[in-house]
Amino acid sequence: MNDNERQFEDFVSNIKFDDIPDPDHRNKLEQDLLRVLTKQPRHKQQPLKIWRIIMKTKMAKSATAAVIIVAFVLSITFFNNSTSKVWAIEQSIEALSRYNAILFEGSELFLGENGQLQMRDVKTWTVANEDQTKVEKERHEVDGVPTIVTNGVETWRYDPQTNTVIKNRPYGTPESWIGSHFFEQLSAFHEEGVINDWKVTYGKDPVTGRQRIFLTVAWFDKRYNGPRSMWFEFDVESKLLVSMKQWENSNWEGPSRIVSEKITYYENLPDELFEFEIPEGAKVIEE
Repeated sequence: MNDNERQFEDFVSNIKFDDIPDPDHRNKLEQDLLRVLTKQPRHKQQPLKIWRIIMKTKMAKSATAAVIIVAFVLSITFFNNSTSKVWAIEQSIEALSRYNAILFEGSELFLGENGQLQMRDVKTWTVANEDQTKVEKERHEVDGVPTIVTNGVETWRYDPQTNTVIKNRPYGTPESWIGSHFFEQLSAFHEEGVINDWKVTYGKDPVTGRQRIFLTVAWFDKRYNGPRSMWFEFDVESKLLVSMKQWENSNWEGPSRIVSEKITYYENLPDELFEFEIPEGAKVIEE
């Protein structure tokens, strides 16, 4: 039973109905309704105020008990649904700041050997630096093969086609941590007008039925790797990012370059995950 159903049950259980025809029946019902309504918690004051206004009209006074109850339930549902859909990016920024490590699972667009673009399975484990402004450790796998691994001190980049490993200084990209700091920047771009398109909508996950928040953004500015458009899906309850997509244009056209279908959050990840094991026979180049 959800909160609306429980509230309705409590409301009805406190009302005594008189089945015997009586001229005072309507007035008694109105008094009972107002008496029960006055017992509602403080945060229900807005629905209560509107309900009292409705009760003073001639239409409400001539309505039957059933119609009055339905009207009350509809008003409660309307206000509860409205308040549940109030979301601001700051809520997700706060939620994301609690985690320092993330696993992205999805796919990326690559140029195949035949010269055709194709989506390939990707997993990326990331750990943020201390102030969560950029990635410090990363393990990037394509079709189960690690292609970029950095432990914050050394970085290994592996090309499985040539069986070559390039070992060099810490890998500096992606510089933005796809977490609280990233969305702080995105929000600032929106306020400064860098973001050309910013739209928030609401819906449900078709599999779980959970309430979702959808944010779409786009910008042209080449200083910020534009033109680019992105689509984000947040969970209403946790406010966390649960999936995302990115296009290398400003209008969400064509296949998305990056798709993260599942995002898992951790407080941290083991250091061993960010150590690279050089494949047998691989050529190693140190830069």
